[in-house]
Amino acid sequence: MARTNAKEPLIKAARDLFSTKGYDGTSVDEIAESIGIKGPTIYKYFKNKGDLLKVVTEQAETEYIRGMEITKELPDRINSGAELKAYALRSLHFTVDNDTAVKMRRLITMEQYRNELLSDLTTRHQLTYLQDVYASIFKKMMKRGQMVKGDAKIIALEFISPITIMIQLVDRNPDKKKEAFKTIEKHIDVFLGRYEFI
Repeated sequence: MARTNAKEPLIKAARDLFSTKGYDGTSVDEIAESIGIKGPTIYKYFKNKGDLLKVVTEQAETEYIRGMEITKELPDRINSGAELKAYALRSLHFTVDNDTAVKMRRLITMEQYRNELLSDLTTRHQLTYLQDVYASIFKKMMKRGQMVKGDAKIIALEFISPITIMIQLVDRNPDKKKEAFKTIEKHIDVFLGRYEFI
């Protein structure tokens, strides 16, 4: 039976193959053949392989932002240390359990030194974006008197760095997930105590 619209299956196939073989190691023909169509059919939907990669990353970003519950209102929704911890753990479970998030981290880790788009994405996901998200939460909490005042961006960096390392551990060794989450919970508890969250 002929496929009427192969765009979404091509995006998923590209993400899956890019995350195991790398961007350069995956051919257009391979992506097409993995869903049962001929290579040239890809050009009906995408200008080239680079365009396909761009769409793969854009869709992954949309799914990530939704799964991480990142909205403009997020800093207003977190009003205590307990709420901060609950949000951090919920978003962590999403990022280690979501197939797209896991595959995109694998892809950006492999390609960060070879592909400018994926290099920028690596920096965004492993540092700048999360630092900005948590800094905005901490600024609001400082303003409301819910935590000790300080440099929100540096405090955010202190908060996310150990968590990012634990996520990388889980990506490499999924059997370490339980152990990593225990470490993350301890880190969050120490952090909450240090900054006197109420």
